[in-house]
Amino acid sequence: MDGPSNVSLVHGDTTLGLPEYKVVSVLLVLLVCTVGIVGNAMVVLVVLTSRDMHTPTNCYLVSLALADLIVLLAAGLPNVSDSLVGHWIYGHAGCLGITYFQYLGINVSSCSILAFTVERYIAICHPMRAQTVCTVARARRIIAGIWGVTSLYCLLWFFLVDLNVRDNQRLECGYKVSRGLYLPIYLLDFAVFFIAPLLGTLVLYGFIGRILFQSPLSQEAWQKERQSHGQSEGTPGNCSRSKSSMSSRKQ
Repeated sequence: MDGPSNVSLVHGDTTLGLPEYKVVSVLLVLLVCTVGIVGNAMVVLVVLTSRDMHTPTNCYLVSLALADLIVLLAAGLPNVSDSLVGHWIYGHAGCLGITYFQYLGINVSSCSILAFTVERYIAICHPMRAQTVCTVARARRIIAGIWGVTSLYCLLWFFLVDLNVRDNQRLECGYKVSRGLYLPIYLLDFAVFFIAPLLGTLVLYGFIGRILFQSPLSQEAWQKERQSHGQSEGTPGNCSRSKSSMSSRKQ
């Protein structure tokens, strides 16, 4: 059986234990977490407290902001304690819960981006249909479905991680069984929550770009820009011709 691999990113390399590395890593993680937590919390508060902001697009943005908050809290802050203390301090329940919320936040984030892209595609490419399809109530149901399905899927990690004791008697949150058994799970997670949303987003944005480029409004604006540019280039010639006609009249 392979040795347990560390989920909490605690390494045994002696260079990572240097005070300089600890200071730099802790400051960087705290900076990223602080900016991310404050920014995403402001998005959630602004949308929830302002009734005018209750739109389908903002509903998906709130879902994305909440998912990012979970990732920052579950993945960023435990790394700070690992760098300072050098071992896992959150116990068995913390190992299960933090790992669960890490994958929950990441997977919900990718699904929220895909749902947001679908909503934008319908609104831009099918504006008449968007009036009945892209509603706040429907967006809330879709978001609830994303969180519900992803929450059930991520329950799998409660059975895959556990506390492990290293050779130096350090506690680490790591794999529960052999690492080879995790390959199908990682491939499934990668395909469902990364490859599929990425391909779907690329295809939909391709359709959106084609519609915007071929729309009469964009072509008309492009033609007006060319005409105005041509007139500005022709202005010096017109001035020179008017000056020559004035001089000929004087003669």
